[in-house]
Amino acid sequence: MVSVMAAQFNQQKAEILAHLDTTRIGTKNYTRKDWLQDLLDWAEAAGSFKTAIQPVVHATLLQAGQDAIQGVGLEASQFDPFTPAIVEYFQNRSIKIAKDVTYETEKQLRAALSQSVVDGKSSYELRGMVENVMGSASTMRADRIARTEVSRSQGYGDIQAWKQSGVVEGKEWFTAEDEHVCPFCDDLDHTIVGLDDNFFDKGDTLEAGGQAMAMNYDDVPSCPLHVNCRCVLLPVRA
Repeated sequence: MVSVMAAQFNQQKAEILAHLDTTRIGTKNYTRKDWLQDLLDWAEAAGSFKTAIQPVVHATLLQAGQDAIQGVGLEASQFDPFTPAIVEYFQNRSIKIAKDVTYETEKQLRAALSQSVVDGKSSYELRGMVENVMGSASTMRADRIARTEVSRSQGYGDIQAWKQSGVVEGKEWFTAEDEHVCPFCDDLDHTIVGLDDNFFDKGDTLEAGGQAMAMNYDDVPSCPLHVNCRCVLLPVRA
């Protein structure tokens, strides 16, 4: 997932830099309001991103599901990776990741370049800013997003496999139980919910250790709770 995302970010960077060299951006007389649209077709970029990561998301679901169903004593071949729920997940999740990641990239570039464009900075100076934003995207952001989304896909694969097994009725949250566990995850340790239930719904707030975490991105049916979360789910047998 990291390498696929990094390749997409590097492709975007190459296109943006190429357009910087062929537009009037960076000159005093450039007045186009949506100048960022001249650098990259963002809708097309999101579509390319989705197409690139979708097979990785599905492969992650397949592997996680096979491992999970074997973990409850069944054969890996008994896991069906093409149920309507799983197909819907890897298709819709890939779209959501692609749109959100592309939007964030566009937002970061706009923040980095806006004033410089107004000030009429040279294309050379703008290129340096693009290199910084996209360089970070293809390394740190790619790693962070990949870890989080692979973990989410693994959690979903686990839950779907447990549902298919017919021998699991719930899921239990486990932390690493060491000094590095955050107070939010620690608060969830050994929490049990039904297979179809969320630990948190989008919009909920978790308070722990005098801090608050708002679940403002998505529902939380499984780990991870946050970036670099090390928690896992275990099946609760019927």
